[in-house]
Amino acid sequence: MSPRPSTAEAGPVVTAPAEAGPAAPSVAETVVRLRPVVFATPTATGVHVRGWSSSFTVSGGAGLWKVWQVLARHLAGGLTPQRLAQPAGRPEVDRVIRLLLDQLREHDMLVEVPAGWGDLEEPDLPPADLARWLESVAADPAAAWQRLRSTTVTVAGTGPVATSAARTLTGAGLTVTVDPVGDATTQDTVVWAGDAAVAARCLPEIGYVTPVAPPEQALAHGAAVAARLSRETGPALADASVTPALAALIGAAAAHRIVCAVAGLPDPAEEAATLPGGEPAAPGPYYPSVLVARLDPVRATYHPWLPAARVPLPGAPSDIDAVGLRLEALSDPELGVLPPAVPGDLPQLPAMLALAGPALGVAATADAARVDATLRYAETVLGLGVPHGDGDARDAGAENGAGSAAHWTETAAIGVDARHASGAALRRLMHAVHPRLDTDPVPEAEWAGEPAARRWWKALTLRFAVPARVVARRLPAGAVHAEIVTDAGPLAWAVEATAADAVAMAALAATGVAQARAAGVEVPAGPASLTGAAPTWRPADQHLAPWTDDSWYWPAGVIDNEERLQTALRAALTANGATLTVRPVVPVAASPADAGHEADLNADSVVHALAVTGFASQGFRWTDSATADSATASRGA
Repeated sequence: MSPRPSTAEAGPVVTAPAEAGPAAPSVAETVVRLRPVVFATPTATGVHVRGWSSSFTVSGGAGLWKVWQVLARHLAGGLTPQRLAQPAGRPEVDRVIRLLLDQLREHDMLVEVPAGWGDLEEPDLPPADLARWLESVAADPAAAWQRLRSTTVTVAGTGPVATSAARTLTGAGLTVTVDPVGDATTQDTVVWAGDAAVAARCLPEIGYVTPVAPPEQALAHGAAVAARLSRETGPALADASVTPALAALIGAAAAHRIVCAVAGLPDPAEEAATLPGGEPAAPGPYYPSVLVARLDPVRATYHPWLPAARVPLPGAPSDIDAVGLRLEALSDPELGVLPPAVPGDLPQLPAMLALAGPALGVAATADAARVDATLRYAETVLGLGVPHGDGDARDAGAENGAGSAAHWTETAAIGVDARHASGAALRRLMHAVHPRLDTDPVPEAEWAGEPAARRWWKALTLRFAVPARVVARRLPAGAVHAEIVTDAGPLAWAVEATAADAVAMAALAATGVAQARAAGVEVPAGPASLTGAAPTWRPADQHLAPWTDDSWYWPAGVIDNEERLQTALRAALTANGATLTVRPVVPVAASPADAGHEADLNADSVVHALAVTGFASQGFRWTDSATADSATASRGA
């Protein structure tokens, strides 16, 4: 694109040539300009135009490039809306110009500014470099400039970060006051204007800027971010010398966030979330973010800060791709409350494995294994997952199932959504109490011929040579409980709508544990379990290979039976007068030794992080018929 000419040089572009050029517009007029971040490239049959976040191509002939060159030159200088509305002399040229203008407006590549904006040195106009920036990013640059020039920003603190922030704010046209005393309770530099504030701090090799919030919240976020980052840096680094380059970056970034807040512009983190690496991001949730900068090499990236996020509305996307984005926020390597689930050097055949801290995730796909590992770790931190009751450990289902002494049993689970959490909790409850229910054996012929069950059973017994056997029981209302057992005890179990799916799930869980142990992973004792309520991946129908069938993508279709299965489990658990009640999930924080991670193990922070990322929890209490009758009689008396 040609350099912007002065306003006086801008001539007519959409009207027929006149004998005399138009007079230059006055400063009071508004002109339409091409945003400075818009550039164009000729193509063989037209022109390709790209802006900050979008692009378009117009085809129709090599002459389009010449039309674009003329139009862009005059739009760079500015044309009044009246001039743009006038038709061009030749109909074919006018159609091309209208098409280009329509596309420019649709992609937000045009902006209205006062005449002389960035070109004239007027007291009411910003400096040229600031004008060009506002013209590039603001929907109404003049209004943004008025907000900036009428706002006073306070920089509280001393040192190179405060100096950099004050210098940047002054360059942006704001009135700056410096409070060298600041808040004695914090080491952060606080930059604030009205109710908008950020906290910033620079350590020798790392620095951060918190999201915009009221001053008190910004201070709290700064202290919490410092504590979270101190897991790696250590608190002693706060007294070490600060690198000037990093301090300048942190101070300028803090000023940038406040300038955007004052001017009514999108937060820089929001723009970064939509354009990672210069490409549009996949659709997903956005969370308030902290800028974390590091040295060697110098880099600055935004990381989700879940303590500043709000609980989303019900119905968060639960497909495996959307859940992966939510996991990234929950397990962010800089600021996440849970460790990332990674495959590491674990073998990935036949089962997919992942580790989140010490928690092992097993699944048929890599993404599902990450989800499984993360949720298992979260349940470990919160003390959930193992059913308990008023009997002994065996009665509560912690080992071999429920015994005759237990009168009630409770369990809870965390899932990617409410259906997943309910399905996992109901299955655990059913596993704990199924010996007390009327069940029937399921013949081997009912599952042995199904591809998924046969695959994972052969992987367990042939590939890993585990001398196991299957015990499958049909539950009341039609569901199936399958357990993989050896002479030493149970290895895995599953509850699904069909015998084939139940055996396949249990065999997959047992195979994953055997595979991990063969690789040297210390897997806790006790039977493993998987659930068909978890999200899985399946390609779209148009992308299915002609030689494949549903068994290739198992367990993708298992979740189709989930509603029917949960209805059957509720019916089975309430048969013969027993009761099933929903219970609030009360987390019990695990010890660091149990969790095996140095992260902040505060139960409240984990519960909040799970909630704001759309994960759900569900708890149930089952009471047998004798206990329920006794309670009813007591109330009657």
